[in-house]
Amino acid sequence: MGKKEEQSKEVYNRMAREYDSSQEGKYTRPHKTELVKQVEIKDGDAILDVACGNGVLLNELSKKARVVAAGTDISKNMVAIARDRYPNCVFAEGSSFPLDFPDKSRDVITVSCAFHHFENPQGFANECMRVLKAKGAVYMAEPYFSPMVRWIANYIVFPLSHSGDVKVYSQKELYDYFEKAGFSEIETYIKGTVLFVSAKKLLNENP
Repeated sequence: MGKKEEQSKEVYNRMAREYDSSQEGKYTRPHKTELVKQVEIKDGDAILDVACGNGVLLNELSKKARVVAAGTDISKNMVAIARDRYPNCVFAEGSSFPLDFPDKSRDVITVSCAFHHFENPQGFANECMRVLKAKGAVYMAEPYFSPMVRWIANYIVFPLSHSGDVKVYSQKELYDYFEKAGFSEIETYIKGTVLFVSAKKLLNENP
């Protein structure tokens, strides 16, 4: 586990109990709302929510269809709360890289406002390709900032902070990660403070 991941773990263990009422909890709500609206799922699908936090997003997605729902998070306190709240879903401690799931075992992978904490973003995109079944898709919602604010965050704020933030990204940067991993039908758009990304794995894509 790298330095930034350790920082993230500590931060979210501390704020787990009060997360929903915290400033960050309120900030991330639009990200979850956009994902619930856009994620395409059907009965029987296996969903994985990476950096699932206290389980709110996974629970909302599981209402859209009869699915097999799993969530992972590096914060043991977040996982404990998620398990207590949503016994219909399965939650476990786990990192974004590598993903502790077999090849071609999931239909949908989601990430809500957490990719900017991942220390190995390309590795995560590659893992999504490995873990998803043919025709599977990954959906992400990330913070959107203007180029100037991104520069300040990435080169001044984050290097000095202990929040676990690694980098905030442009649309092109996110698109490029998933294109390099081998995904097709990559879509990105901005809605308010949310930068949304979806990418699909087609039948002829490997692994």
